[in-house]
Amino acid sequence: MNRFFILLLFAATWLGAESIFTLRGVDKVYPVVDISGEKVPKSSKAYLREALDTMTGELGIDTAGYSGRSLALLVAEQYVGKSVLISVRLVIGEQVQRSGSEDKVFALTYQNALTFPYDSDTVEENLEDSVDELLAKFADQYAQERGTLKRVKEKGSLAASLDYETNFDNALKRANKEHKNVMLVLVANYCPWCRKFEELVLRKEDVNTLVHSKYVPVILNKEKDAFPPEFNISFTPVVHFIDPATQKGYHTVAGYNSREEFIHWLESDKHP
Repeated sequence: MNRFFILLLFAATWLGAESIFTLRGVDKVYPVVDISGEKVPKSSKAYLREALDTMTGELGIDTAGYSGRSLALLVAEQYVGKSVLISVRLVIGEQVQRSGSEDKVFALTYQNALTFPYDSDTVEENLEDSVDELLAKFADQYAQERGTLKRVKEKGSLAASLDYETNFDNALKRANKEHKNVMLVLVANYCPWCRKFEELVLRKEDVNTLVHSKYVPVILNKEKDAFPPEFNISFTPVVHFIDPATQKGYHTVAGYNSREEFIHWLESDKHP
């Protein structure tokens, strides 16, 4: 993908044209990642490309070789007065045939964007969060439109990488021994919000460090794993905080919570 086409993608996004986007038929793309300006470190490009490759691989989208349809992650600086904003856009650009004509035109057939204020201390963290959110939304829409909701990642994947227990009784025993409370995370097979909570919150290093400093975490699939029935509620994801001595819950966080909201609760938890 040459620089001219990347700039063309950028120019097209600034037009702000409103369309109803569908992802049906998007089975092959040419992945593009570009960072313009000087505020975002160019080293972030490796993370963006890895995240894009991971998502397309999970969805089964072919990225081998060249395709006239590009799926692009584009990062740019915007200036509003004296403030600097970082814009992150996920777009599909391709040649399409105009209705009633034999002419083909370049069009954006998908676009979504997030913007956050520039801060040199947090720019990389905010960029990763924005990219993760855009890719999660894309993946959920893609899976739903193809008629097969995307399964959350198997609990063993998250448990192994973050050192979560996968057995409730074992978590209780370990918590009593380490004098910590239990953090029980319940997910379900078909739950895009569970996947989002795992990827955008639990997998973040600061969250995981805080979790392990205060709790013995355990993640279970509510559709097949054993756990006390009193913790079975209709929401997923759901996080129960449990006193191992009494085996009773003292707080519940139901549904998806942002990283900031979840960290705020963890830091404010003073239960002995």
